[in-house]
Order: sequence, then C-alpha cells, then structure tokens
Amino acid sequence: MSPALLWMIAALAAVGIEVFTTDLTFALIGVGAATAGLVALVGGPLWLQAVVGVGVSLLGIAFVRPVALRHLRRATPQTRTGVDLLPGATGKALSDLTVDEGRITLRGEVWSARLDPDVTSVPVPIGTPVVVTRIDGATALVHPIDPL
Repeated sequence: MSPALLWMIAALAAVGIEVFTTDLTFALIGVGAATAGLVALVGGPLWLQAVVGVGVSLLGIAFVRPVALRHLRRATPQTRTGVDLLPGATGKALSDLTVDEGRITLRGEVWSARLDPDVTSVPVPIGTPVVVTRIDGATALVHPIDPL
C-alpha cells in the first residue's frame, strides 16, 4: 500500500474522530495527515512527510483552532434549559399570592410562588395571570400581568 494512501486513511480516521469530539483538534490533525499524503504523492521521503504532517497539524492547532472556535462560539447562541427557561413564562395564580407565599400553574405544573418584592408587594387574587421574573430555589417569583 502506498504511503500517500496510508496518510489519507489516517486523515479520514482523524476526521471521523472529530465528528464525535467536535473540538477541531482531530480535524486539524486530519489536515496535517492529508498534507503529508500530498508530500508522499509527489515523492517526498518519509521523514519529510512526517515533518510536514506534524508541522501543519501543530500550526493549525496553535493558530487556526483558537480563531475558529471563537467564531463558532460567537455564532452559536447560548441555549437555555431547565429553570433558566422559566423567567418570562406566564402562569395563573391558584391561590392568593403575597410576598411570602402562594401557588401558580406554570407550563402545566403547580409551583410554589410568591410575589417578587422588587416589582410589587400588593397581594394578587386567585386566577390572576402572572409572569415569572426569576426562580429562587423551587419557588417562582412572579408579578401580575398588567391588563392591556
């Protein structure tokens, strides 16, 4: 089997690993292996193939990877999950809400709740629509939705 083919197999293997790691390291190692394969294809000796492959990989990891990761992270919005999704969600008061206690329905679940003292301290009656301002432990801090 020719050295060029072996380098290309190594490049494909590195790119295959990159699919699972998504860290751009193995992709750049694959680029280095492919470059070494090109050197082998034009008849370069084995030591030159290795030097070129390792050099291209290291240069890519040192200089290309940080820039690429910065651009990828900037383009990917932060995904909110769990309780981070709840601020801004609306619910309905199941009991009178005060700054000390209350219960609401929120996304089909019953939550303990209390009024957010930074917004209002006026008690809210049963059935009033509310919006979550933040979560404190297992308690939703809410305020009433102003009618239009």
